[in-house]
Amino acid sequence: MSIESMRIIMNGLIERLHPQLPGSALGDVLDQLIYLVDDNGSDLIQVCREWVRSRDFRRVDAALSLSEAFLFNTRNELETELRAVAEKWPELAPKVTKILSDWDQVNPS
Repeated sequence: MSIESMRIIMNGLIERLHPQLPGSALGDVLDQLIYLVDDNGSDLIQVCREWVRSRDFRRVDAALSLSEAFLFNTRNELETELRAVAEKWPELAPKVTKILSDWDQVNPS
């Protein structure tokens, strides 16, 4: 499967998500997909990174709901990207804080 195939799949999921559900409703599905795909979720994580950088609240919300992997490889990169999200959408700030806290627990300094 290529990154483009995963992008099509994930865009299809978010576009078909019931309109009254938040993007975060896809979190468990995305977490499961990490373990089901042949690349251990690397393409899925790349698409989630794209979503975090997008202007689509629902996609950002879905990407931040991923709990089985961190979207970025360093805390600095994670913090830089997610702080921008929290500034743009303050309602996502608690998720950003939780993700950064989870990073610190898994990767103590």
